[in-house]
Amino acid sequence: MEMLNQTNNINIAKHFNLAEFACPCCKRVMLHPKLLAKLVELRDVLVRSVYITSGYRCPAYNQKVGGVVNSYHLIGLAADIQVKDISLIELLEICEEIDFSGIGFYEKKNFLHLDVRPTKPSRWRE
Repeated sequence: MEMLNQTNNINIAKHFNLAEFACPCCKRVMLHPKLLAKLVELRDVLVRSVYITSGYRCPAYNQKVGGVVNSYHLIGLAADIQVKDISLIELLEICEEIDFSGIGFYEKKNFLHLDVRPTKPSRWRE
């Protein structure tokens, strides 16, 4: 059983572990290097922890949480994050500076969706 608890327990950057990006239901992971690089940059700018609340999602889990059919979470290009002790709007402004392709502002649930989509930039608020 101990071996199962170590699944994806791999440090992939100074402040990030692969397990943080794993799908909660199946533990699979897909993570684009560009997304990781931008999250590392964000962590360095903030000088505080960035919590990954949703990374990779398998199709079944994405459907369960109400994700869109073509979600970038399904292909490792997106992460939802929270950061303590900073306003969501200030965090949004910093993420704009870092130039994430997609930024979703979820005020009621207190998180940002960040992605590195290859298409034109997109911004939305819910």
